[in-house]
Amino acid sequence: MTAISNYLAKSQALSGAVLSAPVRSLDGARALMRLMRRIVGAALVLAAAGLWFSPDHDMTADLALIKLVLSLVAGLAGVALIQGWSAPDAPEVEIDVVRRRVRLVRRSHGLGSSSSEDIVHDCSFAELGHVEKHHDTVTLWDAQGNLLAEVAPTDRATLSFLVAGLRDAGKL
Repeated sequence: MTAISNYLAKSQALSGAVLSAPVRSLDGARALMRLMRRIVGAALVLAAAGLWFSPDHDMTADLALIKLVLSLVAGLAGVALIQGWSAPDAPEVEIDVVRRRVRLVRRSHGLGSSSSEDIVHDCSFAELGHVEKHHDTVTLWDAQGNLLAEVAPTDRATLSFLVAGLRDAGKL
């Protein structure tokens, strides 16, 4: 998370003030869904293996082929559920204290040197729904009550600029 004076410019050396803050979600719905997919995936892998432990003394070639296809499909689907759909990278927060804007940017790194930026959320300080300051931590919510960021500036001057901008916008 960076607080810069001009985030529209391409230069990263505009400001030395760096804020270290992960963007997190207050509810665990996404983590719970990933856990459920992994449990279902593990159950499918175990079912694929357990299909071959059933006592079949008179197994014909047709039944063996059906069991083989079912176990391969269940095993591959289980492995896909266990391995796939990992959590996306958390977006970075850019706070422009001069323009008084907050921006969430998700950077994706492609093959080679190609990378792209997706703007997840962009709003001014005045458009923020709720702001809390507790010691050296500032928590920002949008107008719908969704958590945008929790920032803990490492530099006192950066924190004072941020708090001053939020006070001027009427949020603190």
